[in-house]
Amino acid sequence: MALKLHHLNASRSQRIVWLLLELGVPHEIVHHKRNETTRLAPPDLKTIHPLGKSPLLEDGDVVIAETGAIAEYLLAKFDAAHTLHPKPDSADFPRYLEWVHSAEGAVFLPGLLALYTGMAGITDGPVAQMIAGEREKVGAHIEAHLSKHAYFAGDTFTAADCLMGFQIVMTDAQGGLANRPATKSWLDRVTARSAYQAMLAVGV
Repeated sequence: MALKLHHLNASRSQRIVWLLLELGVPHEIVHHKRNETTRLAPPDLKTIHPLGKSPLLEDGDVVIAETGAIAEYLLAKFDAAHTLHPKPDSADFPRYLEWVHSAEGAVFLPGLLALYTGMAGITDGPVAQMIAGEREKVGAHIEAHLSKHAYFAGDTFTAADCLMGFQIVMTDAQGGLANRPATKSWLDRVTARSAYQAMLAVGV
């Protein structure tokens, strides 16, 4: 049975669509649309997983939630040659591991908080200023890293780039890369990849 990915529009599931295309693994995409008023996921996702979030991966009777967990599952099963994830004894492995988890962790959180507070109309005051400061710190951290490395794990494109892509694309759309030349250069390289372009054709 082919893999089935439940893909929600305007969500982090874009990362897994991209990764599947980079891996070249046969799969089916099941599209779900956000409620146009609330921007929440549709209730039918809860019939697949109790949290009703996306992405969700079905592999036969197995259902997996959480972007990082899905990525690790796919790489363990379908990247035996370690084309998209370094071997544990590689010098790139610690960097790779950190950025894979940063994509859903401390590096990602300030952008998510900015989205939620913006939706709530909180655009000024101590909380908004704290979030803006954290976003600036994250952006500077990414820029410093990509000034030294062509990709997040080192000199080679990996799944860490797929997972980090969602945040950086959103930052660029908001004008946040105007003074981040290394990050913008990285973005130009990865978005030119055929799998990334195919992901756009799937629908984001």
